[in-house]
Amino acid sequence: MDHTTSPAEYLAPSALPAQPALPDPLVTFGGGDVETVTDWKQHRRPEIRRAFEHYVYGYAPARPSIDIETKQTTTVLDGRATLTERTIHIAELPADAPSIDLAVFTPATRDTAPVFLGLNNTGNHGVIDDSAVTITDTAAESGLEDRGVASEYWCLEQLIDRGYGLATFHPADIDPDRDDPTDGIRQYYDDLPVPSVAHWGTIATWAWGLQRGVDALSEDRTVETDGIAVIGHSRLGKAALLAGALDERIDLVVPHQSGTGGVTPARDNDQETIAAITEAFPHWFNDVFPAFGGRPERLPVDQHLLVSLVAPRPLMDTEGARDYWTNPGRALDSVRAADPVYELHGETGIVNDGLRSGDDAITPETVGRLLQYRRETAHTLNRGYWDAILDFADIHLS
Repeated sequence: MDHTTSPAEYLAPSALPAQPALPDPLVTFGGGDVETVTDWKQHRRPEIRRAFEHYVYGYAPARPSIDIETKQTTTVLDGRATLTERTIHIAELPADAPSIDLAVFTPATRDTAPVFLGLNNTGNHGVIDDSAVTITDTAAESGLEDRGVASEYWCLEQLIDRGYGLATFHPADIDPDRDDPTDGIRQYYDDLPVPSVAHWGTIATWAWGLQRGVDALSEDRTVETDGIAVIGHSRLGKAALLAGALDERIDLVVPHQSGTGGVTPARDNDQETIAAITEAFPHWFNDVFPAFGGRPERLPVDQHLLVSLVAPRPLMDTEGARDYWTNPGRALDSVRAADPVYELHGETGIVNDGLRSGDDAITPETVGRLLQYRRETAHTLNRGYWDAILDFADIHLS
């Protein structure tokens, strides 16, 4: 078996060989076969992770110590849910460094519950129309003041009634979505011992923030053991997938309409290309990734390998049949291409063709641990999706 390459030894994109097909998840970069779970864990998984860090997302800092400050605990939804608001401080950073304002909603009728963790783009108060939810400084500074504006998106009542919780924060808590690394948490880590072109971009920063959310939830006695799911939509779905791939404490991963840089591979993608996404959003990735614009076949990885890092944990890729820009067809190819890694672990990944749609039943007989689910929608998240997501979670988190 070949050992993981160090960052200094990575080839420049122009020097990498062309690989038109999706790279085999069970063949190392050196050409060795991955035949056992030990091979996967000790060699293939680490080298895939490092390649994504070096060529795509950038290297994030190691897990820091955190301090958790509980701001309030109260009830919402007519007493059916408990709301706990906490601020997560990064202990190694100055007191005025960015912190995460995490709102956690859990069913009041349960001692513990599985919880979906996700980034919101409306402020925590946008999840539900209730004055008990604090409008955080980040939300106020961003001009986000409308309460409950995303209630039909997060469907909190539906989650609570089905026995699930929701934990959420605004991504600008740690990194505003703009091309300026000096106005978020990245400025405090500009001396990381990695190549300057491979410093972490915004997606990696958001994923790192989600992992700090996992830190907090792991200490929360109301959160069920082995019951942390991560979800995100669009650009935030890219962050959710990356967090789920890198952090094995996450028990279920739901990247929703995540597109390029998410579940959808760069190869043979006739919708959003590497060139298009890095021109429009250069801060999302590291400074190496744009070099693959126009030549995605030179990438030593592709997004199916990020999906494979989730194995053997369950992953549900949710898509809109009319959300053409995210290319759900190629995303399905990505999901299917990760299946051999689930098989290697002795788990059923794909069942039948790996696709369920609309009102198709999601049961232990019809799905495995790896699934794409579609609805006849464009770019949105709604109750219909949550019905299917919670059915999938009932199988794998209960």
